[in-house]
Amino acid sequence: MAIRPRPTAALSLALSFTAFTAFLAPACGSSEPLSAFDAGFDAGTVTFPPPGDFGDSGTGGDGGTNPFDLDGGCANATAEAKRTPVYMMLVIDGSGSMDGFDGTAYVAGEREIDPETTTPRQDLTNQATQSSGKKWIAVRGALKAFFDGLAARPDPSLAVGMYLFSSNTAKPSAQTDVAIGFVDATQATALKGRLSPPVYPAQGTPLAAAVRGQRPILTSYVPQAPVLPGGKYVMVMMTDGVPNAANLTQPQANADVIAAINEAKNGTPGATVFVVGVGNPTARVDQYDEVFLGQAAQAGGAPEPGCNPAWSDTNTTGKPCHFQVTPGAKTAAQIRDDFLAAINQIREKVASCEFTLEKPQGAGAIDPTKVNVLYTNGQGKEAPIPQNPQNGWSYDDPQNPTKVILNGQACADMKADPDSKIRVVIGCKTIVTK
Repeated sequence: MAIRPRPTAALSLALSFTAFTAFLAPACGSSEPLSAFDAGFDAGTVTFPPPGDFGDSGTGGDGGTNPFDLDGGCANATAEAKRTPVYMMLVIDGSGSMDGFDGTAYVAGEREIDPETTTPRQDLTNQATQSSGKKWIAVRGALKAFFDGLAARPDPSLAVGMYLFSSNTAKPSAQTDVAIGFVDATQATALKGRLSPPVYPAQGTPLAAAVRGQRPILTSYVPQAPVLPGGKYVMVMMTDGVPNAANLTQPQANADVIAAINEAKNGTPGATVFVVGVGNPTARVDQYDEVFLGQAAQAGGAPEPGCNPAWSDTNTTGKPCHFQVTPGAKTAAQIRDDFLAAINQIREKVASCEFTLEKPQGAGAIDPTKVNVLYTNGQGKEAPIPQNPQNGWSYDDPQNPTKVILNGQACADMKADPDSKIRVVIGCKTIVTK
């Protein structure tokens, strides 16, 4: 049944959703990122419902057939749905091992010519070189591509800051390198600049101090327009080694990091901590400890679903709980692509298909049985998404809903279509799966 716009129909706020686009496979020999990470959505304007054909989409809350009929007059109000904002602090490893240094000497095969080092620099053995660690080149390149992608489509539901611990220009852990902010061209330039020469890896891996120092900076962030309010706090901890701290044994240093992450997660407000490890699981445990990283990911509140808590080089059943990037014999460009994929997955996990449900001005309580979610694909075809916890939409709290969450295939469809839109209409009996 075609729906004809009428002045008496409910006004709806169309929200344009920009999908988390997949990165194209790199061309042979290319070391440049081939596409930007497109994360965000464009707030639309209030419009009358556009033409669409709902067909036989399902049943209403009381068993009626296809009850969603704007022309029938059931729609009487609009609830604006907004992406839940995310305030993100990146805690990045700038220790000497990122440069391929094991504390005594450079490890064979872990460095290559650095495309950003145009004149020789002094390395950690005081030798002139134009090489850098492959891990450093890779992480730097991936983060720069990530920042460029965000700046290309500025997203008011995301604010990003960064702290680079250690390095040859390290700051105290209670300071930040780039304050959290809206990622436009200016913010992206600041973020990229903190990673560019003459900045190079050096020193140790004070993970616990970095997490403890950055947590209050993250959770005290107050969004300024255009960043949306009411967001959640996310820390991304990236490291290639094992933590160290003065006067602590290795087990004590590991436990101290876990304690710091628990403090972040359980604080008021709390922060979810994601963990990315860039290292070889086959390395000595004093160089890279994947079991510790899995424990850190579990403590942070966002382990990979269904992960193996004991995942290691000798127990590869299932998948690790942290995001694992294994350099092996890969080039810096290949490691960069793997790290970029990990960052993309984290961005997707924290913000993908969750929308804040706001009551219309002057409206009373929302009746959870009279809410419908409409999806318009990039070709302009509109259809309702049935309420279904597996492949449709659901509430965060069915009795007192504050969020609409897309699940399964509905979420996947939204991500796959950069021009898709969603809107929420109040008053008509909810369409549920047949």
